[in-house]
Amino acid sequence: MKSITDLKKAIENKIPLVWNDPDPIIDNDYTITYIEEITDEIDEYSPILIQYGKGSEAQVYLHEILIK
Repeated sequence: MKSITDLKKAIENKIPLVWNDPDPIIDNDYTITYIEEITDEIDEYSPILIQYGKGSEAQVYLHEILIK
């Protein structure tokens, strides 16, 4: 994502998102199944809590979240 606004729009429109893990595990499903509530305090440098695949959690940065 390029901005928090883009991420909010993707969430509102239920667009599938994936985590672009900088150290990926082969055959891991990085489809995001949960993303924390995005508030005005979060910016592109704040870690964002997500769940992906079958329940794994990670704190990721905005630029690591992509449209599936």
